Amino acid sequence: MATATSRANRATEGRAFAAKLRVMGNAARTHEGKIHGSVVDAIGRWILGGTYAPDDLLPREDDLAVELGVSRTSIREAVKVLSAKGLLQARRRVGVRVRDRDDWNLLDPQVLSWHPDVGRDEALITSLIEARRIIEPAAAALAAKRGTAADLAGIEQAYLGMERNLRTNLEACCEADLNFHVSVIAASHNIVLKGLTGTIEAALLATFAITNRQLATAQSRALSAHKAVFECVRMRDADGARLATIELLEIAARDLDSKRAGPAVGAPGLAKSRKIRADR
Repeated sequence: MATATSRANRATEGRAFAAKLRVMGNAARTHEGKIHGSVVDAIGRWILGGTYAPDDLLPREDDLAVELGVSRTSIREAVKVLSAKGLLQARRRVGVRVRDRDDWNLLDPQVLSWHPDVGRDEALITSLIEARRIIEPAAAALAAKRGTAADLAGIEQAYLGMERNLRTNLEACCEADLNFHVSVIAASHNIVLKGLTGTIEAALLATFAITNRQLATAQSRALSAHKAVFECVRMRDADGARLATIELLEIAARDLDSKRAGPAVGAPGLAKSRKIRADR
């Protein structure tokens, strides 16, 4: 159930949200999509932040509309979006209830962006790391067997992007890191593994949210491990590619464990600039 503190926080956020819309005025109301997206974000943050816990009922549609200063239609549309993401369930004569956390689509980039502190979510981070350990070594082994010249060029380009931007451009380095892992999976030419790309991207984005303000030594180690994966794939060494990927993931896991003790910091721009293919 929502606590008195969380209700007070929600009320404060609601007033600020409504004030923002009033400032935007008529110009904003000609862009219903922006208002709709803001309502979705506001309610999504309340749920991920614990203002509403699983099995809690949201306030009535009319009350939410007043609190956020938007139309009932905007509330209804937001509920539809959040229901599609597994966060809410609407039932006639019952209301809108927060679904169990196991039903939430936590690989959705927008849902991840509502998480107040990914680094403290032990279950989520552990699950993402486990998924990477299952998927990526097998993908790298297949890439070594099946990768084309174009595939290898893509993997190499991503690696070189990491190397070039490691100490000068954090966002570009993170983007290249994502591209490296996506390129290896693509080079496996396995349609099922390629369909799991969104899981890997979500895992990497969550990792970046914790570690990427503290790159230096750890990222240098990771860069060497990325190069080892690439070289094994290039040399058609399937067993070597699998083992090199396992080592890369062990480095990432150790670094993650050491950084989770500190405050989580978001990776700048990536969650907004990159569309995670989590719906495949």
